[in-house]
Amino acid sequence: MIRAVLYNNTGGPEQLYVAEIPSDDPGQGEVAVTVKAAGLNPYDAKARAGIAPVADVAFPRGVGSDFAGIVSALGPGVSYADGTPVTLGDEVLGWGPGTLRERLIVPAVQLARKPAALSWTVAGSLSTPGQTAMACLNVLPVGRGDTVLVSAAAGAVGFIIGQLAVRAGARVIGTASDVNHERLSSVGVEPIEYGPGLEERVRAIAPDGITAVFENHGREAVDAALALGVPPSQVCAIVDHALTAELGLVTPGRYERRADVLQDLADRAAVGALMLPVQQEFPLDAVQDAFRLLEGRHLTGKVVITP
Repeated sequence: MIRAVLYNNTGGPEQLYVAEIPSDDPGQGEVAVTVKAAGLNPYDAKARAGIAPVADVAFPRGVGSDFAGIVSALGPGVSYADGTPVTLGDEVLGWGPGTLRERLIVPAVQLARKPAALSWTVAGSLSTPGQTAMACLNVLPVGRGDTVLVSAAAGAVGFIIGQLAVRAGARVIGTASDVNHERLSSVGVEPIEYGPGLEERVRAIAPDGITAVFENHGREAVDAALALGVPPSQVCAIVDHALTAELGLVTPGRYERRADVLQDLADRAAVGALMLPVQQEFPLDAVQDAFRLLEGRHLTGKVVITP
């Protein structure tokens, strides 16, 4: 038996509980991973609350999609996506359903190798924000000569987009609350306050115009972008899909997650070329408190469950 976070009904964090469930054996192409860390994402809260689409899964449902841990059992025919064999004791990170648990069964092709220098908490938080950021930059590439506006730039997705865009040679302006301005500046992103008057503040800091916008929170940056004359084809949005379709914005949509992309992100993070701050760790039994923090405002880093 293993301990896992479950919920029987949609609603607030109080719906979450920890239960003992049977521990399965890995099947063909699968491995068992002893979970060391699992980062929470806004989608996890929206799915639990019943305001985001969820696959047709019967209750009780698990929670979470990102993880890092140690390979503890092998099914037949297991290898990483690049064809190299998985071995017992490998330290890995990856993605899968219901990752807030002590032990997880996952296809081996959904794993990347955890670099030794990468912490468990960062490794366990990297897949969703990192791969979403990469998917956004794939549909709206930026580089030298671009002046980029990133909304919610201190959030995990926005923070990674900002860093990758800076490294590609773009000038990056990021919206965030005052508490996160210093952190944005530390990675080369120019911080500005979000809220009413955003258009005027962007115009003042970038009088020659904005060439690309990444909207990671809501409508505010989209409205500012259009008012500044940015074409809809140069605005990437990941939150409001109805708005995206209405205005003709670009979006990565339901992009394909890839182990090689996650490996690249992990390798960058391990050598300090990519930062993903962690605000607080919680044990399984404090999962309700973890989600309350996640769903508050002005986070300064990832919220992570460490089984």
